[in-house]
Amino acid sequence: MNRIRTTVALGLVLSAGLVTGCSGGAEPDAKPGGGKTGKVAESSPPAPPKSPVYQGKPIAGLAAQPAWSLTADEAGNCASKASEEDTSQLDECTVGDAVIVTDSSGGQSGTSTFTARLLDAKSGKLRKKFDFAVPEESGGTSSSPTLPRAQVGEWRDGSPALLIRNRVDTPASGLKKASTQTVLTMYAPSGEKLGSSSFDGDTHMSTPVRHGYLVEAGLSGGAVFTPIGDGETLTTEASHIDLKGAVGSGLGYSSQQDISFQPSAEWLTATDIRTGKKVWNTKDLAPPAAIAKLVTSDKATSARLMPYQGDKALLEWSSYGDSEAVMTLIDVKSGRRLAEGPGIDTNGTIDDDGLAISPDGKTAVVQYGKGAVAWNTETGKELWRQAADEVTIMPNALPGNGVLYAYLDGTGAALDARDKKLLTSGIEEMPQFTTNGYATVRTAEGLFIFATQPI
Repeated sequence: MNRIRTTVALGLVLSAGLVTGCSGGAEPDAKPGGGKTGKVAESSPPAPPKSPVYQGKPIAGLAAQPAWSLTADEAGNCASKASEEDTSQLDECTVGDAVIVTDSSGGQSGTSTFTARLLDAKSGKLRKKFDFAVPEESGGTSSSPTLPRAQVGEWRDGSPALLIRNRVDTPASGLKKASTQTVLTMYAPSGEKLGSSSFDGDTHMSTPVRHGYLVEAGLSGGAVFTPIGDGETLTTEASHIDLKGAVGSGLGYSSQQDISFQPSAEWLTATDIRTGKKVWNTKDLAPPAAIAKLVTSDKATSARLMPYQGDKALLEWSSYGDSEAVMTLIDVKSGRRLAEGPGIDTNGTIDDDGLAISPDGKTAVVQYGKGAVAWNTETGKELWRQAADEVTIMPNALPGNGVLYAYLDGTGAALDARDKKLLTSGIEEMPQFTTNGYATVRTAEGLFIFATQPI
């Protein structure tokens, strides 16, 4: 996948002197915890930090011993989601093939330091480190909108990316008034800078960022997309609701119900958010055969569009008013069907929707009603489905090691992805997976990184 690379210097941050350290690339003497093994006086050798011992229950699909680990103090916190305004949940620990950890510590002269470290998932080696001096008067907690933060999001091509937000305060000097600016910079998991932008004030310290764009949307309509780095600011007619259900990479596509009373139907119109152009309508698409035979002169179809991967989306078809539906995989740009999947009973609710996708995009486990169903999205073949007397499986992750990680009535579990056989139950901390086959597990003792392994 080609990655758009833009570079805009963080001159405002550097000139203000608030970045006290930012190292790019993997340091040759860096340890997983970010320390160095430089020469020290022979009379007082420092004691090397001890790696914490994993005391949790073994988890199916993960190696018996961690590849590396950090103590609770070394690990600090993880990151939040770039797409959400609420930044109090610091539980995003992976970004692509890297691990992200953050921490705040007290300093001298009334300052503290916010630190973010991007670590190689395989070795724990430091890829990039960010240090920001924070004045004491900023106060607040790690979720304060005025404090620096690290967040996990996506770049414009849909690839994983790290967003660093920092507020730069410049004191008054001579005739110059005091000023505040916000600097937003996005990095690839490798530590390479993708793009950076500066804004007056601190209003964008909490503005959602999706696919490399600041997104400001009103409830009734009208959204502004401001690129991080190079590119043009775009104004669209999309509403807050449209953006919440958007699918596809870049600005994506929104969908709106096209209600009909003669015949009774809830057709779906898909719109390119960038251009505002309607690109397809389910009224013009052929429904799956099982749904088509239910269409009459009085009753047509209903449809629901859901995200999948890249510019592929799930389109759920049903006869108007019925809960029996058929899943399809489509090209969201054209509505063209790529595969017809299994039938499901939506049960008339979307409150407990769940989806897990394999890394190659060929297998999906969906829970859109009465129990989960697994299917091959290339052939449409159903792999398995839940029985009526089983506890509902809420899919969480399908990392490609033959294991489905899911919740069973809110309890973490690992199941055989081929036949839903229960492998491990009572998982206290559900693993988070990198794109290169590693998993992070956080416990009271620290952060543990395991290699995945096939079952």
